Amino acid sequence: MLKYRKTQEFRVAYGFSGRIQDEMEAYQGFLEHADAMGWQVWLLHDHFETQLRRLLEKGLVDAVVGNFISARWLESLPQDLGVVHRGESDLGVDVFSVSLDLERGMSQVAAHLDEMGYDELYYYSPKRVGELSWIRSRDSLRDILNTEKTVGVFCASDFLAREGIQIARSLGKVLPEQVGFVGVGDRRLDRLLAEVDISSLPEPHREMGRQAALLLQEYVEGGMPRQVRVPPGQLISRQSSRRQESSMGLRMRLDEWLLPMMSDPPPVEEWARRMGMSRRSFENAFALENGVTPYVYFMQVRIQEAQRLLKESEWTISRIGQAIGIPDPPRFSAFFRKHTGKTPSAWRNAQ
Repeated sequence: MLKYRKTQEFRVAYGFSGRIQDEMEAYQGFLEHADAMGWQVWLLHDHFETQLRRLLEKGLVDAVVGNFISARWLESLPQDLGVVHRGESDLGVDVFSVSLDLERGMSQVAAHLDEMGYDELYYYSPKRVGELSWIRSRDSLRDILNTEKTVGVFCASDFLAREGIQIARSLGKVLPEQVGFVGVGDRRLDRLLAEVDISSLPEPHREMGRQAALLLQEYVEGGMPRQVRVPPGQLISRQSSRRQESSMGLRMRLDEWLLPMMSDPPPVEEWARRMGMSRRSFENAFALENGVTPYVYFMQVRIQEAQRLLKESEWTISRIGQAIGIPDPPRFSAFFRKHTGKTPSAWRNAQ
């Protein structure tokens, strides 16, 4: 049963939680659906809780979307208020929520660190996730790094990766030969402050905002609360974890720059320019190094990313096509079938 009829305006308070650039991307994703539904959205950022209370007192809000810090605060809100939680914390209450699926991303990171040849792999975070050995505190991380073994560390954020890099340097460790770090978020500021390019799992902020809007639509239609976990993007390998760089060469440099732009890739001429080469020299050198041309390699990466999203996410076929730069669904299906022998739907059903 619908909680709101289409003739009644639905009013949403949307709260920012801090990182403005990330929040703006998520907000744009939220608005894609909110605008289509005709919702009125109040954007709250400074003193979010105070602003929300004032709107509630005036009867101007039907639902709220935000990163909530405690169940107690949520329980103080009106019982008939729609709530979507955007964040990693488990509030212990039954609400709609959307968060990043770090456990799925962990398999990418573990495979990368293992390929780099580190003796031991760890996960550094205040909260345990997945099956990697868990490091909870700075002191524990320092103890683990202060050994003769080579260590690869997956951190729950780029900030924690930057913190780990500082600890490793204080111990006289050489990055990435002795210690490697991978973060989450692909935040340029952390890379600049760390004075090293941090390998990272990108957060799909826009998609997480869109999923928050879809969950709110489920609330409007009388659905039961549930959690959506969005997989991170493709790992971007950089200096902080990329050992044996000379043997990786052009392919790793292409991955670092091009994969985050997969939804709107530039022409091959731009790839070559970024490598400081002519197009012909770049194509010849890449083919000699990898056995295929840069274009063929990128098509392979597109297929691999499409397969990963089909397997690990609940995204629609159309949304996955957009993510890999082929937004037209028939064209994406034809592309996928040409390379795999199956349509995207058939391939997903077979997994």
